[in-house]
Amino acid sequence: MTLFKLERNAEFEKLITHLEESSNPDIRKRSAEILGSLESETGGTNLSHDEVVDALVEASKADDDGRVRAAAIDALDQYGQDALEQFIGELSEQDIDDVAEWKKAQILARGLNAEQAELRMAAATGLGRIGEDNVLNQLVARLEDPDSRVRKRVARALARVESPECVPALSRNLHEDQYDVRVEVAYALADIGTQNALAELVEIADDDDEVLRRIAVDALGRLGSVEAVEILAGALSDETEMVRRTAMFSLVQLLSEAPPNASHQVREKIVDELEEANERDSVQPLIEILGRSTETAQRRNAAWLLGRIADDAFRTEAQDALIETLADDDEMTSKFAATSLALLDGDGLEQRLIKLVETDTKDEEMRVKALFVLGKIGGDRSRKRLSKFVERTESDRLRKRGFSALSKLGGMEMPSGDLA
Repeated sequence: MTLFKLERNAEFEKLITHLEESSNPDIRKRSAEILGSLESETGGTNLSHDEVVDALVEASKADDDGRVRAAAIDALDQYGQDALEQFIGELSEQDIDDVAEWKKAQILARGLNAEQAELRMAAATGLGRIGEDNVLNQLVARLEDPDSRVRKRVARALARVESPECVPALSRNLHEDQYDVRVEVAYALADIGTQNALAELVEIADDDDEVLRRIAVDALGRLGSVEAVEILAGALSDETEMVRRTAMFSLVQLLSEAPPNASHQVREKIVDELEEANERDSVQPLIEILGRSTETAQRRNAAWLLGRIADDAFRTEAQDALIETLADDDEMTSKFAATSLALLDGDGLEQRLIKLVETDTKDEEMRVKALFVLGKIGGDRSRKRLSKFVERTESDRLRKRGFSALSKLGGMEMPSGDLA
């Protein structure tokens, strides 16, 4: 049975057998990685949580391949602090059970100077989980460890601690270390998220490496500043699709992250930059966000932006996405979709919305919002069709919204709110 099938079926016993007995280090390494990823499923197997941890601890200590030992330590991290401490305790011959967190951090910090690289790796990972800052200096010092595997785990630990004090040290590794460590450092700076941490990432937003560019533009979405907008807008024309897509997600995120005193300025800057960008690079990613994102703030902002930047070439596609969003579960998202649609009149939009309103099988919320838009963009055709519609519909809510639209089109006067 392949490792893929063993993972899919959560075959813990067979995975442990591969970890302990396979002559192929790649198979042992992958088995350790899978065992870590399956941590949440240990309760439904014949093997106990402790038995899996024991196997990973043994691999961390005794496997003759450093890659396997590193993978086993990372898997132990998935099983929690107790699993890591079991490994550290066995290798260092220290009992660290039932010790206060600050004291435990001091004990783990001593492991940062151990001769075995694997113990230094585990100590760094454990310190990241504890999050105590009384040993921060010792942890930061390990960013100069001769073993890149240790430096990577230190960067991950500092990302968990999220201390601004370690930004200068991380920044040095961001620009000078080997590639895989630079990636971990970039993620750490992004997680720390302070202005100076994110400013460091600005410098790698045009790096030759695609992964580093993507991390940078992803992190810059948290900066909430006008300065970040220009960099992200430039990344919309990146040669790599993943970087372009990430840049758009970050621009949308910026609308949420901008501080209140700069929100209007950031919003205007984003619209200006997107209007100047290639429309395919700006409109299509927004449509994708509306169709796929599960983040409410992202979908709200994407709906708002589409009405302000979609031009003739992608007007119909933008209309399609916004019409589908009229029935969104989030009321504010559906309102933004309606107001954006009203800004994208043309290409037969009026007729499409009339047909939507008159189709009884369509979602009622979608039809309500369509009536609102028709009240904004409709003409004589809408007035005639809606006059008949309000007479025959059995829905009180649709009738009320229909009268509201008619009143705006010069028809019947009927007091009503816009989008209730």
